[in-house]
Amino acid sequence: MSTRESALTTCGDDRVADTCLPKLNSGQLAAADAALTCEAVQPWLATLFPGADGLQVTPLAADASTRRYFRAQWTRSRRGDPASCIIMVQEPWRAGTMPNFLAVGRHLQTCGVHVPEVYGVAPDAGWMALEDFGDRTLAGLWQDSSAAERLQWGREAMRALIAMHTAGTDPHNPDCPAFHLDFDVPKLLSELQFFRHHAIEGLWQHKLTDAARAEFDAACQPLCERLASQPRYFCHRDYHGWNLMAHHGTLGVLDFQDARMGPQPYDVVSLLVDRGTPELLGKEVSAALVEDYVQRFQAETGAVIDRSEFDILFDLVAVQRCLKAIGTFAFMTVVHQRQQYHAYIPSTLAYVQPLLDRYDLLKPLNVRLQGYMPILSH
Repeated sequence: MSTRESALTTCGDDRVADTCLPKLNSGQLAAADAALTCEAVQPWLATLFPGADGLQVTPLAADASTRRYFRAQWTRSRRGDPASCIIMVQEPWRAGTMPNFLAVGRHLQTCGVHVPEVYGVAPDAGWMALEDFGDRTLAGLWQDSSAAERLQWGREAMRALIAMHTAGTDPHNPDCPAFHLDFDVPKLLSELQFFRHHAIEGLWQHKLTDAARAEFDAACQPLCERLASQPRYFCHRDYHGWNLMAHHGTLGVLDFQDARMGPQPYDVVSLLVDRGTPELLGKEVSAALVEDYVQRFQAETGAVIDRSEFDILFDLVAVQRCLKAIGTFAFMTVVHQRQQYHAYIPSTLAYVQPLLDRYDLLKPLNVRLQGYMPILSH
């Protein structure tokens, strides 16, 4: 087995890190911190891809992530080696430990989910050399496709999601960090508090007293308790069209390192509701994809899903996740000055509004939000 073939399953082994990857000097680390250059990464990549020549390194957009991504390409490479790879840069980690990206990726790989091959790692620098899935996102495909093609690609996304909700959920895998994290009440509430802080108080500049903050938190409590009380499944957590890549006729799954256990519809909501996707897909395709998920899950497990309860839970998850997403968009807009994220807020608010009006469980939260978000004011 080659170094690259064994990287995903043995990168936590000190012997692999020490014997296969060179130690990086301070100059290399400083260069990587400023900008990943050919000079900085060439010695490391040469150990992974001997004989490759003509290296070019190009920065890639990283969406809302704090990680950075670069594409390394060669004009010439050895037969059997890739012509490019993606270098993911994150916080350095101790050799012999396994970052969440690697541990969760290994779990998903064993469940049949198409995740990037890991060619090698450099813990001192926080580098990972990953399989290059290209630039074609599912979101981009949906934008350029007919309704029938959108449905076809959406079903491919549901196929991977079913794998996560069956083999990826049961049996329990103690080596996967996701099984030690839950969408419990504190976590769900903290995400809504993040929305309160960065959207209500930050972007919309409402000055809340401590009492008003406490009232908002109390209004969120029924929703959080309802979601936390549900049976828990493996949740990618950001399973949307910008993290799914069209690759060799199937979908490659990215950005799974924050996975945790949560309510069954969570990733279905993420896929179908994130960033204007409802308008892009339309009601007919979205409904067909929810039905596809339900039918696939029932066929795979033999379980019967109460469709009425599933649809209610879908809506409640959508409210929590959409408000959390608006908080993220506000944070990226105000704190990081990335104005492109502001454009996602109006459509997300428009999706949430009728759901807040529909359910008695959400009345306390709806009342609190009326004074803060103009689009929700009657």
